[in-house]
Amino acid sequence: MNRYNYVSERDVRKCQFYVRYMERKARTEIRLLHDFEWLDKSGNVEEMCYWINKELGYYFRKDEKDIEEFVTRMTAACNDEILPLVEFDWVKHDSRICLWLWHQIIRYSYRRGDAFPEHRGRFEALVEHFDSLNESGNQKRKLLNKFRGDWQRKGNTPDPFVSESTEVINYLWRYSIKLHANITRNFSPISDGDRKICLTGFYDCILDTPEKKELFLRKIKSALSSYKHRIKAGKGNINKKFLLSLKNNEKLDEMIMHAGIKRDDFINRLIAEEYERRKSIKGQY
Repeated sequence: MNRYNYVSERDVRKCQFYVRYMERKARTEIRLLHDFEWLDKSGNVEEMCYWINKELGYYFRKDEKDIEEFVTRMTAACNDEILPLVEFDWVKHDSRICLWLWHQIIRYSYRRGDAFPEHRGRFEALVEHFDSLNESGNQKRKLLNKFRGDWQRKGNTPDPFVSESTEVINYLWRYSIKLHANITRNFSPISDGDRKICLTGFYDCILDTPEKKELFLRKIKSALSSYKHRIKAGKGNINKKFLLSLKNNEKLDEMIMHAGIKRDDFINRLIAEEYERRKSIKGQY
C-alpha cells in the first residue's frame, strides 16, 4: 500500500462498490467528510479512488494499519458481492430480455439524466443495480436466477414483430401510440432499431394478460393489413370511382366471397381475364 494511496483500482464496478460501501454508515460506521458526487463522477475511476483515499485518510487520521484492515474487509466484501459479468450474459446478449428485466426492476426510477437508455444503457443500469444491493453474492445470484425463471415461465413467447421491416415497425409504433397513450410513458426509443424492441417490450411488459395481448395483436394485424394495402395501391395502381348498381354490387360481393380474395384483386383479375378473352377472339383488338 503506497502512502496516501490506499486504494488503486481500475475496475469501475469495484470502485463504485467501495464508494457505496463507505457511504453505508450503518455498515462501516465511517463518518465521511464529503459526500461523493455520483451524478458527475461515478464513471471516473481516478475521481473515485481520489475520493476514497481522501476519506480514508481523514477518518483514520492516516493510520496505515487501520486503513489496511478496513480496505481488506472492504475488498473481501466486494469479491463476495460483485457477480462476474458472465452471469449476466443471458441478459446482455438478448435485447428483448434486457428490456423486460430493466422494466421489471428499474423503469424510470434509476435513470440518470433525461434520455431513455438504449440496450447498452439498460444493461449497464441492471448490472449497477445488482452491484448496489446490500446482499451477499449468493443472494444476488438467487435473485438473478429467479428473474431468469420468471422469464422462462411468463415472458418467453414468440416475438410477434421479429420479421417486420423498419418501415413497418415505425408505422406500428405510431399506431400503437394511438391505441395506448401510455406506451410513451414507459418506452421512448430514439432509434429505429430500439423502436422495434420497445414495441415488443410493450407487448411483453405492459400487456400483462393473454387477453390484452390477443386484442392488441388483432388490432395491429388489421391496421397492418390496411397499411400494406395502401402501400400497394400507390405502386402501379390508380383509384377509380364509378357507379355500380345495387344488384351488380350484390353479385360482386357473392363472387368475391366464393373467390376468397380482396375486392380490388378480384376486379383486377376480372378485367385481365376479360381482356385476354377478347384478345383471343380474332379481330377484337
